[in-house]
Amino acid sequence: MIPIRPDYASELAILRASRRADRRALGDNFQFEENVGSDRQADFEGFAAIDPGLRAAAGGYFFASVQGTKRDHTPSTFSPMNTRALLPSVEPVQKIARLECIDDLLPMIPGGFAALDDAIATANAAVLAPLIRAMNGYEGARPAFACFKAEIADDLRQPDWLSRYIARLGLGHHACKSGTHHFLLMEYTAAEVLKQSTVPLPFAIPTVLEAPNSAFFFPAPAGSGYGYTVDLVPPAASRATREILHIRLAYRIEHIAKAGTTTAPLTVAPLAAARDGHLHTLRARTGRSSYGEPMSPHVDP
Repeated sequence: MIPIRPDYASELAILRASRRADRRALGDNFQFEENVGSDRQADFEGFAAIDPGLRAAAGGYFFASVQGTKRDHTPSTFSPMNTRALLPSVEPVQKIARLECIDDLLPMIPGGFAALDDAIATANAAVLAPLIRAMNGYEGARPAFACFKAEIADDLRQPDWLSRYIARLGLGHHACKSGTHHFLLMEYTAAEVLKQSTVPLPFAIPTVLEAPNSAFFFPAPAGSGYGYTVDLVPPAASRATREILHIRLAYRIEHIAKAGTTTAPLTVAPLAAARDGHLHTLRARTGRSSYGEPMSPHVDP
């Protein structure tokens, strides 16, 4: 997705020439993006951003066009203009997993995290129902980043399941935070998303416009069928976890699988190394040896 607007194209060139890995990553994400069609690119470049520049426009477009401010907002993610990224079908029986940070909601639970953990084990609706109502009450309709549970099932059975999930799903914004943080693992089926959906195709491949200014996102090549997460702790045998977006789901108590805490920052690979490893995986998976460009020879770790 090479910007047509001269000011955006100029900023893109500056970002890609940067020796800072995070800035280079932002430029690469636009440069490598192949799942944004011409209609949606025109919509993005025609957006009246408050502040000048590519990064400011990406952030503003996300909040106005993707997330919105109202619960009944329909994200441009799932509109016809985004046909290239829409997924035509997801098997209804597929179990989906998503992580929710609940740091801001924990104070509403008497007894804190220990009480929450016990409430999940005993299915205590008196404790969990207010939490679910609060989660469903968030403004806007931000699309949910999620994965298929089957692909991370082994990790979820381990004592350190939470740090494994954060690493496997490329959740660098959680991995790099300092302090202790609290999470819920939510599990539900694709059929539940389909049942609640107000749009014909409620699943999509994440694009740079859904992950504005995130160095931990990496766009998938066109034709790959899904998005793929950047593993923050690349193993010896490289793996790729499929990533999807779906329209916002109203949670129920039974969607809570378990809770966990993590003390960050977590130990992860340098950004350039993680992205280069992911690029190698994408190239091997798709057979496109020319897709993208390695980062590490051009930037500081």
